[in-house]
Amino acid sequence: MGGLAKRSGKTDEEIKRFRPAESDGEPGEAKHSIGEEGKMTNFAGMNPRQEAGANGSDEAFASRCRLLLERTVRCPIPESDVPRRRMFHAIARLGLGIETDTALSHISESNDNPGNAAMFFRHANIDALLRFGHVYDEALRAKVKEKMVRADLYELRGGTENHRIMNAVAGYLTAQTWPEWERAEDVKGSCADYLHRYFHRITRYGQGEFDSTTYSVFYINTLATLYDFSHDPQLRKKAGMAIDWLLANTAGDWLNGMFTGAHSRDYHPTETFTNAAAGTTAAWLYFGGREPDFANGECHYAAINALSGYRAPEAVLRMAQDRSVAFEHRETHDIIGTAETTNDNHVTRELGRGDVTIKGYGYVSRAGVYKYSYVTPRFTLGSMADGKQGDVVMTGQTRRWSLDWDSPQPSGVLFFNHPFPDFGHPEERYVEKWIGSSPFEQVMQHKGALIAVYNIPAGETYRYGPRDPFPSDRDPYIDGFFSGTAILELVEDSSGWLFAHGGAVLIAVRPLKPYIWLRDDNGHRRLRSAGRKNGVIVEAADPADYSREDDVRLGGEAAVRAELERFRERVLARTKVDAAALDGERPAVGYTALTGDTLHMAYDGERSVNGEPLRYDRWPLLDNPFAHSEVGSGLLTLRYPGYEAVWDFREWNVLPR
Repeated sequence: MGGLAKRSGKTDEEIKRFRPAESDGEPGEAKHSIGEEGKMTNFAGMNPRQEAGANGSDEAFASRCRLLLERTVRCPIPESDVPRRRMFHAIARLGLGIETDTALSHISESNDNPGNAAMFFRHANIDALLRFGHVYDEALRAKVKEKMVRADLYELRGGTENHRIMNAVAGYLTAQTWPEWERAEDVKGSCADYLHRYFHRITRYGQGEFDSTTYSVFYINTLATLYDFSHDPQLRKKAGMAIDWLLANTAGDWLNGMFTGAHSRDYHPTETFTNAAAGTTAAWLYFGGREPDFANGECHYAAINALSGYRAPEAVLRMAQDRSVAFEHRETHDIIGTAETTNDNHVTRELGRGDVTIKGYGYVSRAGVYKYSYVTPRFTLGSMADGKQGDVVMTGQTRRWSLDWDSPQPSGVLFFNHPFPDFGHPEERYVEKWIGSSPFEQVMQHKGALIAVYNIPAGETYRYGPRDPFPSDRDPYIDGFFSGTAILELVEDSSGWLFAHGGAVLIAVRPLKPYIWLRDDNGHRRLRSAGRKNGVIVEAADPADYSREDDVRLGGEAAVRAELERFRERVLARTKVDAAALDGERPAVGYTALTGDTLHMAYDGERSVNGEPLRYDRWPLLDNPFAHSEVGSGLLTLRYPGYEAVWDFREWNVLPR
C-alpha cells in the first residue's frame, strides 16, 4: 500500500482523511494488502479473538487470497453487469497494486453510471474509498461523495435480506465518513439500529436467507467492510463475531469446496463446482477445498474478504475441514421472537416450545426452517423441514434436500422436486433449470435415509410471498436429477429400486410411482414420475463398507460393479418400503432403512424415527460435534480436541473454557 500512496501525490492531510491509521491499532485501520513485491502484508497482526494458526495456516489463506484477486481481475465482465463488477475488479486491482489507472478509471465510470443494483455498487464504492481513497484525486473523491450522500439511498425496509445489510453498512460508513452531511446523523442512527437488530436476530434465531450458494457472500463481505472501517469498537466487535457465526453455519455441511444439503437461494443446483457461485467462492477462501471455476462464476464479490483484516476462528475452520468421521448436523433458521417484526410483515405461526417464545420470521416459511445433514468424509445427505402446506412463503430458489458427493467430475448431486417457478411468470422456463423446490413437497431424514412425499393439489392457485400466483398442478409430476458425469454405474432393478455408484457414494433410489427417463442438458438424465400424490426414498452409503481386499484385482470398472452389487443385495435384503397410504388424503410412507431404523412420515403430519416423533420444537440453533447453540440463547460453543470456548452474543465476548 505504501507504493500506491507514494504514486498518489496527495498531502499527508489528504491521505489521513481517506486511509485509517496503520500502526496504532484503532478500529477501522487498513488491515492488509498485497503489494508490488507480491507478499501479503498484515498491518494489524492476528485478530485478538483468535489463536495463531487460523485459516488452516496463514500461508495457505494468503495464497488463496492472492489467487482470488489475480483471477478476479482476469475474469470477463458480462455486458449485463458492468457497473458493479467493475467496482469489485477495481478493488482487486488496487489490492494487488497493479493497473492502478485502470482501476481508478473504472471506479469513476461506475460512479457516473452505477446501474440498477445500486446497493451492490454503494457497498463496493464506500469500501474502495476507505481502503484505497489515498490514491484518489480530488475530482474522484468529490464524485464518490456526491454519489453516496444523495437523499433516500439507504432503504432498510422491503427488498431482500442481503439488500438491507448492504444498505445498512454502506449508509453507516457513508455517514461516518462525511459527518457534515445533513442527513449523516439520521442515516448513521437508522443503519446502526438495523445492524444491531440483525446481529441480535441471527445469533439467536438464524437467518431468513440462510446458507445461500450465491447470497451468503453479501453478509460476510459487507460485515468485513464494517469490521475493517467502523470507528465504533463495539460495532466492529459485533461485525467480526457475526462473521464467525455465519461461517460456523456454513462450516458444518461444507464438503471440499461445496455447499451441501438444504439451503436457500441456489441458482446452480446441478453445477456443484463448475460454476463458482459467489457464496461458494467466499467460503472456499476461508475453508479451502476444491478450487472454484473462477472464469465461470462470481469470484469478484469475495475480493473484499481477501483484503480484509478479519480472520476466521480455528474452531470454525476445523469444523469445515475435519471429515475424519461421519456426524449429524442440525440448524434452525427463519424464526424470530414473538414480539418482533416478521419479514415484510408476513403473517406467521407462533411456534410452541417451552424454553423460548418464537414465531416464524416469514422469509422462506411461516413456521421456520429446521435443517438436518448427515455429513460423512465423502458425501452429505441433507434436508430441511419448513412447515405444513400453506406455510411456505418462497421456494423458487430453495433447495429443500439433496445428496452431494465429492466427485472429480462435475454435478455430483442427486435430488427430486415437483417443478415450481421462481417468479411465477407464464413465460418462465423453470422446469428445465432445476431451480427451486415445490411448496407441495415435504421430507424427513435420519442419517443416510430420506423420504420425500408430494401432495399436489388440483385446481388451486398458490399465492406465495412476493411472487406471482401460480397454478398448483400445472406440472403434475416429480422430476429426479441423475448426473451423467458423476454417476459411474446405474442399475434399474426389477424390484423398483435404482442403484447408482458415484465413486464416493453408493445410492439407492426408490420412486414410489411409475417413471420414465428423459434426456436432460449436458448428458444428464431426468427421471419423471407422474402423479399428484407421489414419493421417493433415498438411501446413501459409503462404498468402503461394501469393498473387499480382492476387488483390487478386478480393476476399476469391475470393482465398481462389485461394490454396487453387494450394496444392491443388502438393500433388497434389509430394507422395507410401506407406501400403502401414499394415495390417501394425507399421503404417508414408512421405510425400514439399512441401519434397521424405521422412518415414518405423513404429509402435514407426524414424522418419526423408531416410533419417536421428530421434535422440531426442540431443534437447536446449531449443533454438531464441533458446535452447539440453543435457540434464543445468544451463546455458541465451539470446540475441538484440547480447545473449547463460548461465543457470548449477549455481551459480545469470546470466553475460553
